[in-house]
Amino acid sequence: MIRTLALSCLVLALGAADGPPRAEVEALLRQAQAWSLANQLPSGALAPGNAFLVGITALAAGALVSPPHGVPLDHPTVVKAIDYVLSFKQRDGGIYTRDEGLGVYSTSLALLLAMRLPPEARGRFDVPAMQRYLFAQQNPETGELGGGGIGYGDKGRGFEDLSNTSYALQALKVSGLPADDPRMKEALAFVQRCQDLSAVNKQPWVKNSGGGVYGPQEAARSWEKADETQSARWTPSGNMTYELISSYLTLDLSPSDPRVQAALDWLRSNYGFDANPGMGPGKQAQGLFHSYALSGTTFGLLGVGTLTVKGERQVDWRSDLFAALKSRAQIVDLGGGRQGAWWINSTARWAEGMPCLCTAYAMRALNSILAASPQPGG
Repeated sequence: MIRTLALSCLVLALGAADGPPRAEVEALLRQAQAWSLANQLPSGALAPGNAFLVGITALAAGALVSPPHGVPLDHPTVVKAIDYVLSFKQRDGGIYTRDEGLGVYSTSLALLLAMRLPPEARGRFDVPAMQRYLFAQQNPETGELGGGGIGYGDKGRGFEDLSNTSYALQALKVSGLPADDPRMKEALAFVQRCQDLSAVNKQPWVKNSGGGVYGPQEAARSWEKADETQSARWTPSGNMTYELISSYLTLDLSPSDPRVQAALDWLRSNYGFDANPGMGPGKQAQGLFHSYALSGTTFGLLGVGTLTVKGERQVDWRSDLFAALKSRAQIVDLGGGRQGAWWINSTARWAEGMPCLCTAYAMRALNSILAASPQPGG
């Protein structure tokens, strides 16, 4: 299991440094939780606005209840948020709103939330039906570039991408699907076609950087073309390289596997939290908070506290990620002597102009920092 892998590796790898002051991380996390709890809509949504309501609510609720310092599961706001997510159960097994076209995204996050709940609460979710829905969105044509991949679930074949595939794989694995399931193996073939590595990917655009790209199909179908100034290339980014590694580890590849190491080498060469690595001039802030959330998950799964990056410099990702989050936090008075913390990206692409989404990403990153840092006393 992923958790066992991560914990065993952490025992070996975290001794070189302790990360940021734990009390400071916990304090900022409590402020983020307080802000999120205070901004619930009457409907139960944790996503003020008019888009991505189900997915962001599931993401935020999952971040709120995550160990080691999660909000109690019987907190009224958490209960109401779970009720809200469950109100969008669909007959096909997914949990999503039909008008958004985000079935895989919302269902994956809802399934990850469900698996954080105790069995009696989890029983309200139909986990097998959610698993069937996610597999129903998988491209079954192994001869196609998108074969084995999963997209948002609304556009049909040919629009599979690494991001939705990664979320779906994590949800499927955590909910009990083994990595040797034939459908998971088909997903592995797709993930390899999203890596800039000729040892596993023979597409003509491959240049052997080791990084991850959004998808192997024509760039016209990828997120890169949403920005008209972006040339039609397959360009690795921090977000996608984090999701590439997480997907490989979810599918039971070893951290020492050459595919994982090639991707990690890309991250070492592009290390930093001032920008979403690899996005290029004028685009550095695009997807920044998503990269924060993904980096914590990925480095935690790898079981590393420190990295040797370009120039043979030793860095502690936990301290650096926390410094980036702390410097961007907006601290507000919630009344009654309480303070809240929220985040927003000045670049609104990929919905990061929504404080609820950026704050959910920040909570997820702070949880990862705590999980990857030694407890006081050893």
